[in-house]
Amino acid sequence: MTTVSKSKVFLVEQPMSRQLGTVAIGLVGGLALMWLGIPAGAMSGSLIAVAIMGSLKPATIVPLGRSLRLIAMLVSGVSIGAAVTPETLRNVATYPASVTAMMICVFVMAAISTFMCEKFAGWNRSTALLASIPGALAYILSIIPTTNANTPRVVAVQMMRVLFLMAFVPVLVAESGFHLALGSGRPDDSWILFAVECAAGASVGFILTRFKMAGGMMLGAMSVSALAHGLEFADGRAPQLALVCGQVLIGAWSGSRFAGFDWGLFMRQSPIIVGSITLTVLVAAGFAGVISVVLGLPFGATFLAFSPGGFEAMAILALALGFDPFYVAAHHLARFFLLNFGMPVVVRLFLQKKE
Repeated sequence: MTTVSKSKVFLVEQPMSRQLGTVAIGLVGGLALMWLGIPAGAMSGSLIAVAIMGSLKPATIVPLGRSLRLIAMLVSGVSIGAAVTPETLRNVATYPASVTAMMICVFVMAAISTFMCEKFAGWNRSTALLASIPGALAYILSIIPTTNANTPRVVAVQMMRVLFLMAFVPVLVAESGFHLALGSGRPDDSWILFAVECAAGASVGFILTRFKMAGGMMLGAMSVSALAHGLEFADGRAPQLALVCGQVLIGAWSGSRFAGFDWGLFMRQSPIIVGSITLTVLVAAGFAGVISVVLGLPFGATFLAFSPGGFEAMAILALALGFDPFYVAAHHLARFFLLNFGMPVVVRLFLQKKE
């Protein structure tokens, strides 16, 4: 079978002209969903369009190279940080209890999904567990060689989870009418101020990236922009054009992973894959609902914070849907540290046993 990880085109950075072709396809999809009024439509539309084209004609889709990925994370990070207000910083006091609940939620999601894949689908222990760890595709792929996991099955579950959260959650939210994407009424920051924030954010982001921090560029840019807006050195929001560009790039980047995706495997394993994803999302929604009531936070914000998606995508979704992206990003960053410190222990104690 063909998998994204084995495709030679994904092992070498492609010419910029080919990368821009991928972006152009994403732009068409993003504009289409924006026209339909879908929240975060630029990102979800871009992902859907690139994923479809990559499935129909894999050779036409190439992944975005390092330069475009860093630009996407830089622009998006500054945009997310611009949503921060002094009130946002005061709400940080609610984070410890919420983050603790999120960590428990991660264990529950992984345990239930692992049990389901192992007992009902007959997958071996390594495959079941690595397919069930939420929101850590890159990290999971890096440790698969140390286990006897079935790589195609793990990739299928992890990627379909990303597709559901990035592509379909905004559509479901829009159709339900339950969202807060009405705008804050704040004016856009000037392009000069935005450029200064990007320059400062890039400096911090490159340092974090050098230390191999997940989403380091976005985190650095978000931190600089959040401080500037939280301390009221800036009081606007990122220019809308910049936000849309960042969403299109991240959507195209995520969608390009589906080039050469084995849809036949997905169809054969669809009951267990769909069931696993559904269970993890329902568990996240349950925990999010409890925390929403206990801490008095919007359910949409807690759901995105607890959802088994990636740091970049969930923070952007929060911003586009009108929730606090700083709150959501903090939870996904905490999960990153949990997985990095916890997974080696899990591999040693749980996966190295004979199966």
